[in-house]
Amino acid sequence: MKYPVLAALAVAVASLHAADEAKPAAAQLKPLTPEQQKQAFYLQGFFLAGQTPLPQIATQLELSDEELDAVIAGLRAAVKGEQAKVKPDDALIAGAEKFFAERVAGKSKRWASQNEAFLAKVDADKDIVKSPSGLRYKIVTPGTDPKPVPTSTVKCRYTGKLVDGKVFDSTANRGNEPAEFGLSQVIPAWTEGVQKIGKGGKILIYAPAALGYGKEGQGPIPAESVLEFEVELVEFK
Repeated sequence: MKYPVLAALAVAVASLHAADEAKPAAAQLKPLTPEQQKQAFYLQGFFLAGQTPLPQIATQLELSDEELDAVIAGLRAAVKGEQAKVKPDDALIAGAEKFFAERVAGKSKRWASQNEAFLAKVDADKDIVKSPSGLRYKIVTPGTDPKPVPTSTVKCRYTGKLVDGKVFDSTANRGNEPAEFGLSQVIPAWTEGVQKIGKGGKILIYAPAALGYGKEGQGPIPAESVLEFEVELVEFK
């Protein structure tokens, strides 16, 4: 059984490297330099935080750097087993709940308006097709026949964006190596959209929230987000 600290790094490394990539034997590894040790601790914190609701909380509350520093200070105290420097009395807790709820509601209202405007712009583009499910898409390159089916395993290069243009995920940030996954194991927009192209094909997918991450969102993706994807189907089986 792995200790949590090693398990977190193991999961992180597995997500960054192909399963068949050659790895050096433990006996061949050189001791980490002081700078590499700092990098190891940094990665530990990075991957641990990514497996918690913290990224989504930061997105929902639109935390400034100063506010994020305050959150991290609280985390630091808890991790070190210190007593909280702020007394969590009833008035503060109630006020904080109200404050956070109002901020989330304000963000949700503004975000809904942005998403609606983006989708209206997409619908005005005559080159973009709208399917009965509500998916919008544009085939850039059809690729070759045959095409994948819902039970296919595909390898794709892709970039995912929010309606404000922010990239929330991209294979370009991971050496441009294609990601592999089952079409039945992804969001509905991908399951439907990727089936419309063959090997070598490229497609633009515009996913309403219902075909994406819905009312909950995920990580840096706010709830009720319309998503834009540029997808290249490298191969499938």
